[in-house]
Amino acid sequence: MFKKNSSCAMAAFNTVLLSLVFVTSLAQAQARRDVLSPNAQQAPYRTTPLAHPSSLTAPSVAVVPRSAPPSNVIVTGCPESNSVCGYVQVPLDRKHPQGSKIGIYFEQYFHSNPGPAVSAIMVNLGGPGIFTTDNRDYFQFGLFAANMGVHDLLLVDDRGRGQSGAIDCEELQHGGADFATAEKDCAAQLGVSASRYGSGDVADDMNDVRAALGYKLIDYLGASWGGADAIAFATRFPEHVRSLVLDSPVGPPTVIPFSARQAFVTHSIPLVLAKLCARSLLCAPDHPNPAAELSALIQAVRVHPVEGDSHDASGNPIHVKVDERALLDFALYQTALNGIYTTQNEVLAAYVSLKQGDAVPLLRLGAEGFFTIDQNDWGDPTGLSLGAFYATICSDVGVPWDWSDGVSDRMEAHNQYVGNLPDDYYAPFSKSVGRDIRFSRQGMQCFWWQKPTPSSPIVKPNALYPAVPTLVLAGDIDDQVPAAANQAVAELFPNRTFVLVANSRHETTGWTQCGTTLANQMIETLSPGDTSCANSPEYIWPAVGRFPLFAKDARAAAIDPHGANQIGTGERRVASVAVAAAVDALERSLVGSGTGVGLRGGTFQTGDFVNYTLLNCAFSRDVAVSGTVLWNYDNSVSADLTVSGAGTAGGTLHITGFWGGLGLVPEGYFSVTGSLGGKNVAVLVPEG
Repeated sequence: MFKKNSSCAMAAFNTVLLSLVFVTSLAQAQARRDVLSPNAQQAPYRTTPLAHPSSLTAPSVAVVPRSAPPSNVIVTGCPESNSVCGYVQVPLDRKHPQGSKIGIYFEQYFHSNPGPAVSAIMVNLGGPGIFTTDNRDYFQFGLFAANMGVHDLLLVDDRGRGQSGAIDCEELQHGGADFATAEKDCAAQLGVSASRYGSGDVADDMNDVRAALGYKLIDYLGASWGGADAIAFATRFPEHVRSLVLDSPVGPPTVIPFSARQAFVTHSIPLVLAKLCARSLLCAPDHPNPAAELSALIQAVRVHPVEGDSHDASGNPIHVKVDERALLDFALYQTALNGIYTTQNEVLAAYVSLKQGDAVPLLRLGAEGFFTIDQNDWGDPTGLSLGAFYATICSDVGVPWDWSDGVSDRMEAHNQYVGNLPDDYYAPFSKSVGRDIRFSRQGMQCFWWQKPTPSSPIVKPNALYPAVPTLVLAGDIDDQVPAAANQAVAELFPNRTFVLVANSRHETTGWTQCGTTLANQMIETLSPGDTSCANSPEYIWPAVGRFPLFAKDARAAAIDPHGANQIGTGERRVASVAVAAAVDALERSLVGSGTGVGLRGGTFQTGDFVNYTLLNCAFSRDVAVSGTVLWNYDNSVSADLTVSGAGTAGGTLHITGFWGGLGLVPEGYFSVTGSLGGKNVAVLVPEG
């Protein structure tokens, strides 16, 4: 699903930032969303405001009058009315409160109903490294629209990002040096303050802002790495927490034991693949045992890596080698790259092709998934600060070395730690992946960081987790912070409700209406209420069942019972191949630039991610399609294609249906009409 609106763009964007170090580009996937969202700042979901509860477990509390901000707040101009914006000065290092200060930027938006606010809602969607206040419209009119009647919204940029002193390390942020040098220089630039950007310090800042603005109670939504911020706040200041909503959260169980999150991730991959495939009419019939197929593929490329020439999603030629580590790259990280499941939903079919001697699909996945951690210019650090990213994760995570060790000693300690792990620690992958710097971002990518002083941890030693109403949301196809990791976080809180949202990926409130509704209900009534919406997928992700070498190897399209079909099984296979060629171009455009090469030849091109032109695009060797595809704002698809090649009598096809958006459910089909070999076509091909 590719929702072209602010909600899902935010979810995809923040997931990318969580996995920042292995991302090469978000530009094309975001471009598609931008083109199709001319009013991108408008809220995608305006849920009906919930009725004000007749009684609340926490009393309403007054806030500082809007017309008279407190004297310790430096007020600035605001981008919108009905708000107060400014800075609260806090110590950079709280062990030295009279030392250097940093201004923590906030924006305060007020509830619409008469009377005092029940609470202030605070939110952090993770990263780390991104800022919060730029998404003010999404939070007011989208995510928290149902709560703005009786709750204020308090948006705060974490220290080191956004308007709160964004860290700008020249080489790390803007390129010009290898990663090791850039990270070492960034830590040196920050000096003694390199230790002062962890989630513990962020929590103290949030409390200072809360106190300065006169709020007694906070409802805190923390998603992804923002979950660490929310947990840090709740364990330090439980008396000020009215409720917690943790959406796909990072927390101590996943980042303090070294490499724990990576193990959660690898263990989840077979489960995610199985769910994605089982929900697809194209994939499920061909792959009854996805986990076994994945294990077999891993073993195959571990023993005999696959090497050859291919093209990336933008049509650039590239020579690739697919071994176990490369497979992990594109079986996992491509999701973070583009916010979709292109690779995961093709890897099983690529394995079957490989078994049959056809390496083309697997090599293409390898070409599209190639990346390094040495990046180019990431632009204005107030939008995204790589310095803040590393300053936070290297403060928060557990590592198997002492920070006083030199780099070579850290590397040795890391390798020894991985060597002592059980052989199945990263199953179904071997433990050798733990020595891949692209994968082991919590650890290896901190080799060159420095902690001149002890950092403030996510939770203090012997911390107590408060019995506040807590909702933990998890996506059952989240392969960034998997459901099992979210469950481990949930179990820390005594008054928890854990909800697994069907077919949602990372950050459920960005990808499903269900996640948003449950979060709204939790904040409004201190209970999520009926959670049954989480049991039914709101959409499916398009998957591939097979990559036919020839049209005869394709699954035949179904006869449309409402049409006057005349073609036989052979040409019905051709119809399936033609639809696959068109969909393949749409899929590739969201991974690449919108200009690319067909799986087995030909080209496609789009300049606006709406109108596509195909020229002899071949999904099988013996069928080529040319023509136009229109992918409309509502995700409807209309294509007019000319079909030719040795595998068909040839003709023209008209294809209609939906692809890539809400409403794409398992029973959806493309309608294919036209003529092949002079015979009438009326068939159906699954949309996903």
